[in-house]
Amino acid sequence: MIRLVPFLPEHAAMLELRPGAAAVLNRIGPRKRLARTYAAAGPAWTLLWSDDVAACGGVVRFWPGVGELWCWTGAPADGCGLAFARRTRLAVNGLFRTHGFHRLQAHVRLDDARARRFARFLGLAPEGECPGYGPDGATYQLYGRVQWRQ
Repeated sequence: MIRLVPFLPEHAAMLELRPGAAAVLNRIGPRKRLARTYAAAGPAWTLLWSDDVAACGGVVRFWPGVGELWCWTGAPADGCGLAFARRTRLAVNGLFRTHGFHRLQAHVRLDDARARRFARFLGLAPEGECPGYGPDGATYQLYGRVQWRQ
């Protein structure tokens, strides 16, 4: 069974990150501190597959209406890939409807084809490259989605 629950910083400690993601996040600082910061910065959720934490994600609100999406995925997400993607897309769509966002964006490593496909699946469009952007010094692609309320 797959379900979304509100994100708690303890969920990040239970997440078995993929090695590449763990290496990048470790450059930012302790995951426990980062999780607390993200939990306080905007709406966030955890995807559970059975009782395993498969992914954590949300948005860091920059200012009213604008935020940066984040997503940490673990090995269990591979077992529920399509359901994970669909649930995440519903959650992102809900950010526009219920949290007042008109622009969401995400920075994705340029060499991570799976993450780039995921960003497109979420309705984000590529906007430009950001050389040396990440904590690992890699080139990232900026993706964005603008949705004004009528």
